[in-house]
Amino acid sequence: MRAAMLPHLKAGIAALVLGVGLVACATGHSQSTTRFEVHAASLTESPDWQKANLRDDPGTTVYIAPEVLLDNADVALADAKKDLGGQVLIVIQTTPAGTARMGLASRVLLRQRMAVMIDGEVLTAPVVSAPLSGNRFAITGFTSFEEAQEIARGIVSKK
Repeated sequence: MRAAMLPHLKAGIAALVLGVGLVACATGHSQSTTRFEVHAASLTESPDWQKANLRDDPGTTVYIAPEVLLDNADVALADAKKDLGGQVLIVIQTTPAGTARMGLASRVLLRQRMAVMIDGEVLTAPVVSAPLSGNRFAITGFTSFEEAQEIARGIVSKK
């Protein structure tokens, strides 16, 4: 009896997955392919903060706060570029809500570290030197322009 029900169960699961995917497309909601997050960070260990290594400074350990300050939903555009010196970066343009969140976070974390995470890895954790007031900022720490392009394409939520 169970073996006879297996094809029907598989068909039902496939229909459910397809239906959920169609609803996501119809409502304009879908997942980004690259998880982008910004967190408070510190070089000093703190309870409940995750220990991580900095990708752009091998050998340096940072501790990441659990609260997400900014994520993919806050990003309107992401574009890979090279600056005048040839350094590879991604320019992030935030949504209005993301601009407000990043502005507040940069004021609260003034002279402290803010970690940029890509797919759970800490790319960089610079010290916030001034509050961010605009809707654009750049992130660095990429190994190639092609890597930055791929990550930039994956950061923006697909609609």
